[in-house]
Amino acid sequence: MKKKIIFFIFLFIINISFSYGQINLENSIVKIITINNSPDYSQPWQMLGQSSVSGSGCIIAGKKILTNAHIVSNSTFIQVNKSGETKKYVAEVFAIDHECDLALLKVDDEDFFKNIIPLKIGNMPEIGDAVKVYGFPIGGDKLSMTKGIVSRIEITQYSHSLRNFISIQIDAAINPGNSGGPVIVNNKVVGVAFQSFDKGQNIGYAVPSVMIRHFLDDLKDGKYTGFPGFGIYTQNLGNDYFRKKLGMRNGQTGIIIQEIEYGSSAFNILKKEDVILSIDSIKIENDGTIPYRKSRLDYSFLVDLKSVGDYITLKILRDKKELDVKIKLKNYIPIVPRTEYDVKPTYYIFGGIVFVPLTVNYIYSLWNSSGQRPSLLDRIIYDIATPERKQILVLQQVLADETNKGYHDFSNLIVKKVNGKIPADIKDLINIIENLKDQYLIIDLENLNQIILELSESKKATELILKRYGINFDRSEDLKQ
Repeated sequence: MKKKIIFFIFLFIINISFSYGQINLENSIVKIITINNSPDYSQPWQMLGQSSVSGSGCIIAGKKILTNAHIVSNSTFIQVNKSGETKKYVAEVFAIDHECDLALLKVDDEDFFKNIIPLKIGNMPEIGDAVKVYGFPIGGDKLSMTKGIVSRIEITQYSHSLRNFISIQIDAAINPGNSGGPVIVNNKVVGVAFQSFDKGQNIGYAVPSVMIRHFLDDLKDGKYTGFPGFGIYTQNLGNDYFRKKLGMRNGQTGIIIQEIEYGSSAFNILKKEDVILSIDSIKIENDGTIPYRKSRLDYSFLVDLKSVGDYITLKILRDKKELDVKIKLKNYIPIVPRTEYDVKPTYYIFGGIVFVPLTVNYIYSLWNSSGQRPSLLDRIIYDIATPERKQILVLQQVLADETNKGYHDFSNLIVKKVNGKIPADIKDLINIIENLKDQYLIIDLENLNQIILELSESKKATELILKRYGINFDRSEDLKQ
């Protein structure tokens, strides 16, 4: 009889523990409502106006909410509420990384965290692991849970930043509103749901725990630096004759460098036509992959695991000789910056001519307005930064005035030279224009187009043009410093 009573009590305790864990798991998942205001890249001196978006998140250690960056980007006001509760609490962005699409929110009201056990970050799941995805899809107020399995672990493009990172593919639906919600295995967070595959049914992606840990570890010293990059373009070496010409031995594998971006981690260390054989003693195959668990990933994953300021060692083949090189990693900013958030567009106006640096945001604005792929993309797709040219500058539009007549239809044209000089960036362009001693301002554009303005007349006209079009300043805030 005693044994039966003890066994019954033991089962009772297990059931209570299991139920308690489930209740706290669900209470740690929150709905996020964001009011945002995005810049208008077609009129870079103004904003598009207020809109709203909803998503999901979960409470983790340190009284923080883990979610996606795209849920809270360009935010002006954020509210959160816990599952099963109607009260909304004001939240703020504590840390954000748009590249890996992760963010941490904080809530100052201590009542929000009452009776909450924060979720722990788990290890990387294995292919075939069963997962649960929690969130508030389609803006609903009730918590949703879908089940699935990990079907693939691979390098994919993160749609929020257009950067390629490791991701978990799961066969569970991730709908609008699910973004930011935790992917759970054994009551631990192994990923954050962030995007779905439009052309397939029940194919979703999650930012995996290895990326989450990188994000959280980077914050420990109070200064967030983000993910580093090489800044190189490479080609695979699957052809036997290509490898033979490069002096590669039988069994030697690697990838060849095609181009190196100015100012990148690899600049002035690696050279064009260097063959990268290994990174940190990990051999690179001719298809550019390295071993990872029971599969293979792109070699870039080895760089992604590092932090800005870390060193990485490469074995390379240069002029048919093996060399070891050490590279200090830093942030990588390409000549056309990837999608930007939480910043206003850069612009400069002189004589009604609107100059902007080319960004992905600007390209998207052209795409959205016309519904067609901008031809500008084809004209810059292989451009890279050089010491002489760190930005691609564009004549965005001409604000019509008597002094610039004849050019009113000019738009979306790449600036090549200003009075014979190649402007390195928009600050250099301003410096050239504002220090000109010539009578005429001469702007050479792509396709041999040219603009010639009378300098003093255009200078006088600028203030009147700004007033006519309701523009407060001739340049963006970042160019006033």
